[in-house]
Amino acid sequence: MNKEKFEQRLEKQQSTPLYQSISKYQHVERLGNSSVEGLLEGDVVVQTKIDGANLTVAYLEGIGHIIASRNTAISIGENPKTGFNGAIEYCLDHPGIMALSERYILRGEWLVRHSMNYPKEYMQHFYVFDVQRYEDESYVHPNEYIPLLQTYGIKYIPTLVQLTNPTIEDLMTLAKGPDKFGAEQKEGVVIKRYDFVNKYGRTQWGKIVHEEFKIKNKLMFNPQRADGLEIKFASGVVSKQFILKVINKIKDETENNDITIKQMPRILGVVWYDVFTEELWDFVKKNRVKEFDFSKAKKLVETATREIALAYFNGILNDY
Repeated sequence: MNKEKFEQRLEKQQSTPLYQSISKYQHVERLGNSSVEGLLEGDVVVQTKIDGANLTVAYLEGIGHIIASRNTAISIGENPKTGFNGAIEYCLDHPGIMALSERYILRGEWLVRHSMNYPKEYMQHFYVFDVQRYEDESYVHPNEYIPLLQTYGIKYIPTLVQLTNPTIEDLMTLAKGPDKFGAEQKEGVVIKRYDFVNKYGRTQWGKIVHEEFKIKNKLMFNPQRADGLEIKFASGVVSKQFILKVINKIKDETENNDITIKQMPRILGVVWYDVFTEELWDFVKKNRVKEFDFSKAKKLVETATREIALAYFNGILNDY
């Protein structure tokens, strides 16, 4: 796939509407990817990255409130009134969320147990991490939206720090240690620059996932023994943490928040789609790949995914 076609696919993916005019929330790219080149050249905002379920709350005239997961509208016009691990009723019963979402699109995280441990008192809450204007979906700076959220009694992910021209080392230091939500180690940090437009014409955020958080997840392949580009690619993207995120996001979108081994084809499909659209282009560019066997890479990714998912369904995931 050439660069132009890849970027067209990514653009379509990121602008896919959840419901009519409301787009899905953007994918946050790893620092080092081409989509975030230049992000650190200016005044940036750094936030803690937490491990929950992506949630959007918005409002459309003539329709009513829209509550959506990353990919799907789960309540339209306040119907249904329950679901998504309690997120729908939480939002509909929260006067502040209902009122402010009529003025702005609220993007945030519904904190439920996925792969990280948070104390019980922080769970089952909606934490806003981005606010967008309806007219053009431009982002509101935290210095402007945090006072609004406080006025409306809405929980949010606070700003860790604001920096000018930070280095990767600065950000890696910020990614270490506990977070304000009770985790012993942050999942990572998200980096935002509100005047940034990448070379593809998009506003794009970056992220750093804490190194120890990634290392603790045993890969299905040993990169030191990898002797092929396809194995190198698969070993770099498939981890216990990654598969758990996919499993739990699928679980969040299923009836009764249940998932069984019968969902394996969907798990395999979502994992391959995600790594193909989010990771492959930068891998090809960084490794100056001239030839790549997509069929072999897909088979390797699916093999690793299947083993981790089977361990999950058999209750032995901690062995990985």
